[in-house]
Amino acid sequence: MKRLSWIAGGLLSISGPCLALDKGEIKAIIEAPYPGAKITGIDKETYKGEKIYEVDFKHDGKNLEAIISLQGDLIKVDIDD
Repeated sequence: MKRLSWIAGGLLSISGPCLALDKGEIKAIIEAPYPGAKITGIDKETYKGEKIYEVDFKHDGKNLEAIISLQGDLIKVDIDD
C-alpha cells in the first residue's frame, strides 16, 4: 500500500505546475494593480524557461505587457512597444 500512495503522490506533484488560469482570473490579476485596464491579447509563451501568460493591455493611455505565471503570479509589467 505504501508504494501505491507514493505513486499517487508522485503523480500529484507532476501535475501541480500545469495549472491554467481562465480569462476572468487573468483579468483580475491585471486589474488589481491596474484598475480599469483593457486586455487586448493573451498568449501562452515561455519566459526564462517557464511557461507563462503574456498579456497585452491598455491602462491610462499606455500599451503594456504583463508576464503572469501559470500559477497566477504577476512576474513583470513593461511598456509594450
